[in-house]
Amino acid sequence: MNTAPATDTLTQTEPEEIQPMSEYEKFIFDLKGFLVIPNVLTAEEIETVRAHLETYSKNIESLPEHQQAPIAGPAEFLLDHPRVMGILQTVIDPNRERIRMESVFVSNRSATETQDPWGPHVGGTNLDPSLSYRYHNGRIYSGMTRIVWELNEVVKGKGGTCLVPGSHKANMASAQEKTWPAEADDPNSGVWETYGCPAGSLVVFSEGVRHTGSQWTHPDNPRRAILMAYNHASVRFHEPKPCMNPTVIGGMSEARQKFFQDVWVLSNNRKKKEK
Repeated sequence: MNTAPATDTLTQTEPEEIQPMSEYEKFIFDLKGFLVIPNVLTAEEIETVRAHLETYSKNIESLPEHQQAPIAGPAEFLLDHPRVMGILQTVIDPNRERIRMESVFVSNRSATETQDPWGPHVGGTNLDPSLSYRYHNGRIYSGMTRIVWELNEVVKGKGGTCLVPGSHKANMASAQEKTWPAEADDPNSGVWETYGCPAGSLVVFSEGVRHTGSQWTHPDNPRRAILMAYNHASVRFHEPKPCMNPTVIGGMSEARQKFFQDVWVLSNNRKKKEK
């Protein structure tokens, strides 16, 4: 990978000790397929990430080339935040080096927008390695797992991600088999759940949970969120995002670059032995 000088101290720190999930958090995640953890980021961290996203969206050319991505530069620490790694090493793989960064995008929505993002997808048991949820030998395997950093307040029922709790383990219907009932996708069907949370909160869900964006109707602040997808190192679901290119990845610490390895597990192991 290309390398580039990193100008922010957050980009070059060694991995911090993870903050493991509690037994109750594991219970809720297994039961519902998602978890909301309030107040994970400090006020200073929230402002740092907001400022980076503002520059990224409105004046990207002013950023060094290796920081021209949502989770680069001063926001890079989100990639392996101790709370995130505590979750991923519980629901994907205990070995950090077996976890890949799949995708990242920013959700910017306001109450003045008229476009409705409602579009439910996935749900139901299946054998797709990215979209299937399993529990085996005493541990969770979540498949592709979505991490959402909510950088502004989310008021419940006014624009947060909507999810069908338990749909990651549904047996009577499967989106992959195109048997999911249309009436269940009505926002007023009674099966949907959403959340409210303060700025700096973390939402995590198995990609196998049926979920959708919803119209932002909270007038006091827009939605500002970074959505990141992680997967096991042996599989890939998304095509690489252009913003996460070799220049951006090369500007990260060596430990964080490993999140972007190809899925060639044997090749990656050989490279490790050659070092």
